[in-house]
Amino acid sequence: MIYIDKSTFPHSYIEEKKNEWGEPYDDITPIFNLSIDPDLSDIEYTIEVMGKNNFKINLEKLYNILLNNEENYRIENFNNVITNRELLLNDINTYLNANLNRTPPWKQHYDENMQSIYESLHLESIEESINRKLLLDRKYY
Repeated sequence: MIYIDKSTFPHSYIEEKKNEWGEPYDDITPIFNLSIDPDLSDIEYTIEVMGKNNFKINLEKLYNILLNNEENYRIENFNNVITNRELLLNDINTYLNANLNRTPPWKQHYDENMQSIYESLHLESIEESINRKLLLDRKYY
């Protein structure tokens, strides 16, 4: 059976499958919103991707990195100067509040210890599909 799980945000495309020995499992594919202005700076673009797609774990990490002025050594290949830190922190906080009561698919379908890993894997797959690096804390998965 194939269906869209609308109880999560983002919604997910679910396909029920069976592995070789017949055990059933759900193949879960989140439906991400990637309608984001490509002309945004890398940091703004990253915030938009994570905020519009409920990547709470990485969004909270990014908030703390920016709050503590740690971007130059916690974010891989970050060489920019942030001139609008308060605005970025406010944008992140707005997304965190908007997503507060929304359940991401990786939280509903996977063990709590695996949620950060699945969130990071989805972010990496988004990077591949849009052919653009997101500014992530890759050292602390």
